[in-house]
Amino acid sequence: MLVGCSLLSGCLGTIEGDPDSAAAIEESGAPTGSDFDRAMMEIASSYESFSQINSRPYRSSLGESQINLYVLGEVDAYRSIHPEVVAASDKIKVGTVIVREVLDAQGAVAKLTLMAKGPKGYDPAIGDWWFGEASPQGVPLVAGDTVRLGRLTDCHGCHVPRAAEDYLFGVPEAEQDD
Repeated sequence: MLVGCSLLSGCLGTIEGDPDSAAAIEESGAPTGSDFDRAMMEIASSYESFSQINSRPYRSSLGESQINLYVLGEVDAYRSIHPEVVAASDKIKVGTVIVREVLDAQGAVAKLTLMAKGPKGYDPAIGDWWFGEASPQGVPLVAGDTVRLGRLTDCHGCHVPRAAEDYLFGVPEAEQDD
């Protein structure tokens, strides 16, 4: 599967079947923020074709919301991370994309939250993760005058305590799809 090449001139390489893709990304350097934002939104727009990790909606570790979670890329590595366990995990490879459907009280998608593993140096303070928030239709959300894409430092507060798990919460093991 070719990922992000139309917007990043090949710097994301391939996700599956190419063990050298992460190295190629790291060698190419970080793209401009706007190019990377567009590429991640383009990739995430097909999130329903990603691997769904949970078997049914579950309560988010970050609040009261129920969520569904989808991953493109490092599915097995992601499945090994659980919010109820604090243990060192392998780092997720560059190019992995995570999309969470945040559900409203009726079970409809209220918004999407996104993460993607960026190239080395993208945002070292948070393991080079890119963040985003979008409407259910995939339109980036805006808070004040800030588009909710990219190096969202307000996301760091929740994720920094999970540094040993590559800044991820995962899905509770009991809620994972088999």
